[in-house]
Amino acid sequence: MAPETPSSAAARSPARRACLLGAAAVAVFAWCGTASAQYLYMCNSKGHVYTGGLPPPECRDQDLRELNPDGTLHKLIPAPLTAEQRKARDAAERERIRQEENERAQAHLDRSLLETYGSVSEIEAARARAIAARQVLVDRADQRIAQYGKERKRLDDEAEFYQKREMPAKLKDAYAANKALTEQQEKTKADVLVEIRNLNQRYDAQAKRYKELEDMAAQAAALRERESNGGAAPAQENN
Repeated sequence: MAPETPSSAAARSPARRACLLGAAAVAVFAWCGTASAQYLYMCNSKGHVYTGGLPPPECRDQDLRELNPDGTLHKLIPAPLTAEQRKARDAAERERIRQEENERAQAHLDRSLLETYGSVSEIEAARARAIAARQVLVDRADQRIAQYGKERKRLDDEAEFYQKREMPAKLKDAYAANKALTEQQEKTKADVLVEIRNLNQRYDAQAKRYKELEDMAAQAAALRERESNGGAAPAQENN
């Protein structure tokens, strides 16, 4: 029997053996990881099949198949987008963002509408108050226009004495002032009428949207009732 050497004795040491086994396990794991990372790349381009350990240059504009060492598909790498495809993608993304922003804005308006009014009748009452306040301005402008019309008639009567001679500067100034005041009131009236028209359009839109929200709420309630009844239609009340 050969004498035991120091090295063999150390190998039999439990601590030494554990270290050796651990090192061997790490080496095996590293080798397996390296092997699994060795993929094969393949593509079809212009009727030809190209393969390689690295993506072949002929595949730069094609879908690229990344294969495992056993030939099974690891993943598919889509071909780079063309300029037109990138343009279409960007346009679609902008449209998606725009739609999301519109939806958020509409949701905010809907919440505000429901918090402001409790019914369509309340919307119509608010419309009536807003229109009445503007109508006061229209009526006041009409009164002043009528007043300036009477003053213009008086100026016309006075101007008849100067048909064959120069009209006095004072009378000319009175004509100019009357015209300016009349035009001012006519503009005020026109502006208020435009405001009334815009108010009516706004309240029309609010009333329409409120009715839509009421219908949506009613439909949602009916759906919940059907679901609670196991999908059966709600019972009809007998009159």
